[in-house]
Amino acid sequence: MKLPITIEYMDGSQQTYTAQPPEWAKWEKLTGHIISQAQEKIGIADLLFLAYHAMKREIAGKPVKPYETWCETVAEVTVGDNNPKVTNPEA
Repeated sequence: MKLPITIEYMDGSQQTYTAQPPEWAKWEKLTGHIISQAQEKIGIADLLFLAYHAMKREIAGKPVKPYETWCETVAEVTVGDNNPKVTNPEA
C-alpha cells in the first residue's frame, strides 16, 4: 500500500512523502494494528509517523531532525494526491 502524505511546514514550504511497505511495517509493529485496519484506526500521529519515516527513507541516510523536533515544524497534513482520481467503479 502506497499512501502519499503532504506535509506543509511552518515556513510555508510543502513536501509529499509516500508511505510504502517499510513504513507500514514499522507502523504495524508500533501500533499493533494491521494495514487493513488503517482506514479506521489511523490518526494524525500515525500520519506524522509514516511521513517522517518515509522522509528518512527518501533522503537516503542524510541527517534529519529528531522526530519530536520535526513534528514541531509541521503546520498541516494532507493525505492522498492533490488531484485524486476516481477509482470507484460505481462513480
